[in-house]
Amino acid sequence: MKEPRLFVGLLLVLALSACSDVFFQQPYRVVLEPAQVGYEADDQGKVTVVKNSAFVQVSPGAPGGHLERYTYVVVDDSGNEVLLGSGSVKVEIPAGREEVGGQTNYISKKSDPFTFGLDGVAAEEHLRRGAPVNWRMRITWYARTSNGTEVGWVQEHQIKYPLR
Repeated sequence: MKEPRLFVGLLLVLALSACSDVFFQQPYRVVLEPAQVGYEADDQGKVTVVKNSAFVQVSPGAPGGHLERYTYVVVDDSGNEVLLGSGSVKVEIPAGREEVGGQTNYISKKSDPFTFGLDGVAAEEHLRRGAPVNWRMRITWYARTSNGTEVGWVQEHQIKYPLR
């Protein structure tokens, strides 16, 4: 009697571990290139935000959907919130699987690229305060999956000056 239960338990553990990327971890991540957000400034203090190339990295087995919006908070080197903001994006997220010859393969995928950048007001405030090293932009991304569920996740990026 114990052996069949042990076998079923082992199968259950293996099945759950195969799904762990989707169910126990965040199945999406926005990758920025470069990894920091930032800006440049000329001799007169005119700020130019450097735009990042970005894409959504999708874990194997994750449903497709659309990246819709984000909110952010700029945090200074003491952990104080300096600025809040939000924005919208319209990026299709591919499903982390594909059908080949009648079989489903679970694979990592990435969305088409899109442009993202630091808020200009945040860049000006960062420069005004002497461009401290440890300021960060904490972004909460929101996506709607193909089954209608809204998911959100937080990522943090260092603010860098100059960012080239």
